[in-house]
Amino acid sequence: MGPLARFLLVVGHFVCPLLFFTDLTRNPYFTQIALLNVCLLGAALFTLLPHLKENTLRLPSTPVDIPWAAWLAVCLFSWAWAYGRHIPFFRPSIAAEGTRAFVFTFVNALLPFYLAAAVVREAPSSPDIPAGRWAAATLGWGLLWLAFSVLRSPGGMPLLIASHVWDPFGALAWAAGLAIFGRLAWGATAHHFWHLALAVGFLGSAYGVCQYFNAEFLWPKALNPYGGRSVSTFGNPNFMSSYMVMLLPLALAYYLRAKSSLERIVYSAAFLTMEACLLASLTRSSWIGAAAAIAFLFLFRQVRGSLRLNREWHGLLIAASVAMLLFWPQSSVGGYAPSVYGRIQELGAVLDAKSASHYSPLYQRFLIWSCAWLMGGENPLWGKGWGLFELFYPFYQGPILSGFEFFRGVRTHANNAHNEVLEVWAQTGILGVGVLLWMWRAFFASFLRWIVPWQEGPLGPAELAHPRFTRPREAKPEPGAVSAFDPVWIAAAAAGVVGMLVDNLLNVSLHFAVPAFLFWWQAGCVMARPVHLEGRWRVLRFPRRWAARLAGLAAVVGCLWIGWWWVRLWNREVRYFLGFKLLRTGHLAPALDFLHSAYRWHSREVNTNYEMGNAYARSGLFDKASWAYQEALRANAGYDEIYFNLGTVIHQKLGRPEEALKYYRAALAINPLSAEAATNLAVLYLQNASKYAADAEVLLRRASRIFPNHVLFRSNLGYLYSVTGRPGQAIEAWSGILRDHPDERAVEQNLRDLASRSGLPVPPILAQLGAFRELEGRIARRDYSEATLASARKLSAAFPESVKVGFYRGNLELMHGHPEKSLELLEPIARLDSANPVVQRNLGEAYLQLGRTEQAKRAFRAALTADPSDDSLRQRMAQLGLE
Repeated sequence: MGPLARFLLVVGHFVCPLLFFTDLTRNPYFTQIALLNVCLLGAALFTLLPHLKENTLRLPSTPVDIPWAAWLAVCLFSWAWAYGRHIPFFRPSIAAEGTRAFVFTFVNALLPFYLAAAVVREAPSSPDIPAGRWAAATLGWGLLWLAFSVLRSPGGMPLLIASHVWDPFGALAWAAGLAIFGRLAWGATAHHFWHLALAVGFLGSAYGVCQYFNAEFLWPKALNPYGGRSVSTFGNPNFMSSYMVMLLPLALAYYLRAKSSLERIVYSAAFLTMEACLLASLTRSSWIGAAAAIAFLFLFRQVRGSLRLNREWHGLLIAASVAMLLFWPQSSVGGYAPSVYGRIQELGAVLDAKSASHYSPLYQRFLIWSCAWLMGGENPLWGKGWGLFELFYPFYQGPILSGFEFFRGVRTHANNAHNEVLEVWAQTGILGVGVLLWMWRAFFASFLRWIVPWQEGPLGPAELAHPRFTRPREAKPEPGAVSAFDPVWIAAAAAGVVGMLVDNLLNVSLHFAVPAFLFWWQAGCVMARPVHLEGRWRVLRFPRRWAARLAGLAAVVGCLWIGWWWVRLWNREVRYFLGFKLLRTGHLAPALDFLHSAYRWHSREVNTNYEMGNAYARSGLFDKASWAYQEALRANAGYDEIYFNLGTVIHQKLGRPEEALKYYRAALAINPLSAEAATNLAVLYLQNASKYAADAEVLLRRASRIFPNHVLFRSNLGYLYSVTGRPGQAIEAWSGILRDHPDERAVEQNLRDLASRSGLPVPPILAQLGAFRELEGRIARRDYSEATLASARKLSAAFPESVKVGFYRGNLELMHGHPEKSLELLEPIARLDSANPVVQRNLGEAYLQLGRTEQAKRAFRAALTADPSDDSLRQRMAQLGLE
């Protein structure tokens, strides 16, 4: 491997997981992604070109080459099928999302796998790695960053991109880190790259643990976008935790193979720090993945055999690890900050049949998995199309939200399926799932075939006779390769792969750059054995020099094109974020400049184009706003807010109501919970009721079911019945509204007018409304007598769903010494309107009369939260000792 390729791989392993900016891009890890992709492309190019100079193309040959090719073919076919089968409106989005997915598959999955197989030599059984030097370098470089908060340059011009990127001290620290770790890893064996990853894992873990305990030493304020869940330098706790899952088996393997006390201290410290970070992430899927990885590692006798030596050290490590797991404290960060036990205990809500609430994260997964299943079921053979899950997910979620109230509180815009099997099923169907199962079957079968003959202990005659256990005949190794073999290293790398696969049965980290890079690198390291020990290379010889040059030119052009694509994306993201911040502070002109500049750098990003449309709309440039919103739909047509804003601009500002209809319909198809979209669409339908009566009725019936307390939809449904010659249904609809909301005067007047015009019998509700008005009059006069209570009880039968009648009666029951009946009425109202201070205070008084002090205290505190100026309640709580 040449020095340039080696340097780029060092940058990819060392810099990319640790480099992040807090005020440069919307996602702090976007610079990591762009830099990592450029490094991988450069490393691949500089590895390939020297062979092309010799008129050959030399590629590693692994047992999973054919499954890899089949997987790429299935992905390409499923995407092409989707592009051809969908209407032209979706094709720009399909092209944009597909491009992103294929670049990720090629650069973040295929290249790391084959680069590892090609350039990482077999791991020597006795790694010549100075653990002390690595530890000193890691600690020294990490401690250097303690000075960053003091020595970093003050913020420059906020609209100058360079001021967000460049810092002299930061540049010096990164240069020093590259020089130190580049020198340490210059041997470029598997052990060197693994130690780079372990150094990164230790530094990232230490920073993540500091975040967990609210100790921020880099930035002016703490970074806690996920509450008490640490993100470290990874931007997301799920990415950080997956990274540690893959490194824990490596740290443990080096600890077990350590030859000195210093090495044991170094590797056990790395293991415990990464375990602490894993706990600080509070990512349960990664906890399961880590357990699976460690268990897989200890399946092998040679690993278990290492436990027989240095038992005192092992006891200390096990005791420290278990103690950390059992006694890990709660985060010091405010907001959502459960302990490890609390995160596990949360799952108890799933099994508690008496629980009044559902465990939202789990049921949101059920919603996502249901949509993924439906997506794949639409075309079971090859799915919806590779890379198109995020684009089409909202269209499958919409009908579920409309039909099942149960899921409405967990609506989401899912980027991925949160289950790798369902992810592949949804996008590539049976073919994709089958090919991936084939790939991993070939992977682990080859791994076992190589590792089993080196297991400790003699193999029996029956085992030796079986071809699976026959020691493979070693081919002559290539020059420079190390032929010694220790199964512990390959087992540790494979254990990391197992842990990541288990983790991603509930996680999404396989689809994000940094954890995916390490995953495929580890997989490639496992598959490097036949390449270097058995000399398995695919060598293509070009008959003419011009053919080799043409192949080299194609490789250069391809890598440069993808690299420039990432440069464009990075520039777009930086300019978009500047424009986004300016737009939020009301600076429309500079915001538009940055957003349009972002669009010119890369025109197929939905957030950029959407915010550009918002900026144009707020500037009164409605034609340009319409264009920008349509550009957003060409980037990703799966966001209901884009359809809604576009429909609103076209209808209300450009005066084209018929054209706006399709956008409102699309917004509601994606998000049936949008009352605004339903309202605007209903207005357009009712303006031309003779043409759209049937559509309006369907819409208003559905909206009345989804928004039962939204009077407008039910009122408009009654109006539709009245203008289409169905007065009986109109009377029924308006009477139903008044039973729930007896104070709706406009509905009452409409009902009276229709009853007098239609000649139908006077609805009974009108007489009952008189009794309701009388009750309100009594309460206004402070008449809380037994007669008033009797009137309220009688009205409860006539208005069983009315919140106001229930509130009146609940208060009266409390005043007359009936706290049990008061609770029956006030508790449901408090659940509907938890911010009502009067309801909460009266609820607290009812609890007090029943001796339920803790519940009374919670209700009083809720009342004070809603109305902090209520000094009388504060004094009452003090008198009762409920502060």
